[in-house]
Amino acid sequence: MTSGRTGSARQRVRVNLHPLFVLSALAACVAHLALQVAILFLCVLLHELGHAAVACALGYRVEAIELLPFGGVVKVTNGNLGCVPRHEAMVAIAGPLVNLGLGWLGLAIAASGVSSSEAYRAWVALNLWLAIFNLLPCLPLDGGRLWRASRSRSVGYARATEGAYRMGFVIAALLVLLGIMAFLAGRPHIGALVLGLFLAVSAWQGLREVRVDIVRFLDMKRRQTKPVVRARSLVARVNTPIRHVVGQFAPNRVHLVYVTDDQGRVVGIVEEWEIVEAVFAGKWETPIGELSDSGVVGASKL
Repeated sequence: MTSGRTGSARQRVRVNLHPLFVLSALAACVAHLALQVAILFLCVLLHELGHAAVACALGYRVEAIELLPFGGVVKVTNGNLGCVPRHEAMVAIAGPLVNLGLGWLGLAIAASGVSSSEAYRAWVALNLWLAIFNLLPCLPLDGGRLWRASRSRSVGYARATEGAYRMGFVIAALLVLLGIMAFLAGRPHIGALVLGLFLAVSAWQGLREVRVDIVRFLDMKRRQTKPVVRARSLVARVNTPIRHVVGQFAPNRVHLVYVTDDQGRVVGIVEEWEIVEAVFAGKWETPIGELSDSGVVGASKL
């Protein structure tokens, strides 16, 4: 979910259908699963509308909702929700909570004897399945966003993002193993294999684009103008590449990096803004010590 803030009070949100979603729906209809497809479409749409409603309430501008074969994406303009972990967590949990609420509502209606039709059973099963699946702790699922939001302040945005994507490989392997075991037991479960493949491909693509994600995060960070922000200190050797340093940058913090020599003595301090500017100048591999000429405060002057 890309993100940003503008503060529009009333917004019109368009809903786009990914071509793969359309193809999957057509294939399901051919297999006489039209009812399940219609219910799944509604469940996924309501899930994404839950994300969008919370994002709008927090002041973000939602541009569109795109429905994919295994879920959807809420596109938010100008920024990144990861810059504010509390907001990312609130938006992420909204979708699964919508599905849980709808699932329990369906159970309550069925228990009251109003109806126990196939549509009700499918409604309950799909909503509960969507909620549980999306809470798995890996990106790009909602559970992965909760994982990142809970860890980004302590380990840094980049490391939290990479960790959530790597967890995707672990969960994908478990799903594939489950699918293989089900096949050997004579009860094939194609869904587990497909979902495992989906998570593995998504995690692989996400890890390839982590640097782009970090640049987006740093761009939002340098444009934030909060009156008071907590400071966070880091220590790095003079020959540490800048990319390793920014990998430790956390949301809602201003960083001061103490630069040390090979004996561990502090030889200067680099401010966050200097490092961010170096990143946007393409100096990912430049040693942090080289920034001392452009503004490191010598230890003797502290």
